[in-house]
Amino acid sequence: MQGKHVLITGPTTGIGLQIAIELATLGAGLTLGCRDLVRGARAADLIRHASGTAAAVDVMQIDTSSRESIGAFERSFRAARPRLDVLINNAGVSQGERRTDSQGIELTFATNVLGYFALTNALLDTLEHSAPARIVNVASQFAGHLDLDDLQFERRAFDGLEAYAQSKACNRLLTWALARRIEGTGVTANAYAPGFVPGTELTRDMPPDVREAYRHRAGRTPHEGADTGVWLASAPALERVSGKFFMDRRELACELRNAALEEHLWAECERLIAG
Repeated sequence: MQGKHVLITGPTTGIGLQIAIELATLGAGLTLGCRDLVRGARAADLIRHASGTAAAVDVMQIDTSSRESIGAFERSFRAARPRLDVLINNAGVSQGERRTDSQGIELTFATNVLGYFALTNALLDTLEHSAPARIVNVASQFAGHLDLDDLQFERRAFDGLEAYAQSKACNRLLTWALARRIEGTGVTANAYAPGFVPGTELTRDMPPDVREAYRHRAGRTPHEGADTGVWLASAPALERVSGKFFMDRRELACELRNAALEEHLWAECERLIAG
């Protein structure tokens, strides 16, 4: 990864932080896309110390639930960095109750789905100009409850875990739709499931009983959860691999694959971003 530059969202704790440490250890320069610049600066110091890297570790503010913040981030990133070799979409939330962003979009969908979608499309030309380049979307095996006619739980009773599972299903569908669009550009797009890694902040906004249950649930270490993401971002053998779903460095069949549904979801995301 010497001479490569990687942008990762959600890099201050858990899987995102571990991916950043391991890619820095391989020699990559990093941009950490963070909501909180103070926490981002602490993460950058930890990454430099843990990896021993001499490469750049930049910290830039972004709230992936906000279209305005993504637009401001895009402008700042372009001014600072002429190339982007790897984009890792990792930032995510899980909510205990239905909340909306400043545009009235349900917050889980706004952050976990539209955040990936909007940031990727904003920087796609930079990735193409930097080709060969890669997009890695952190998804999950915990995926389902997909209702394309009620993506924001406006009719269904809100359930935070169902909203999260739906967002992770959407991450996969949009990865397949994106892979079709970028075929032949030198940019690849893949998704992966890290498995359950306890101790992350993903459940911080869930009810106390849910947080407590997840705190005691057995799971993987951050290194185990990050490993496939690091591999997808860096392995030379994967330079032309695209449109796949992985876990533990192995391709998994995705039961959600359906081109018509993928295109329906893509169009709905375009509509929400434009609106």
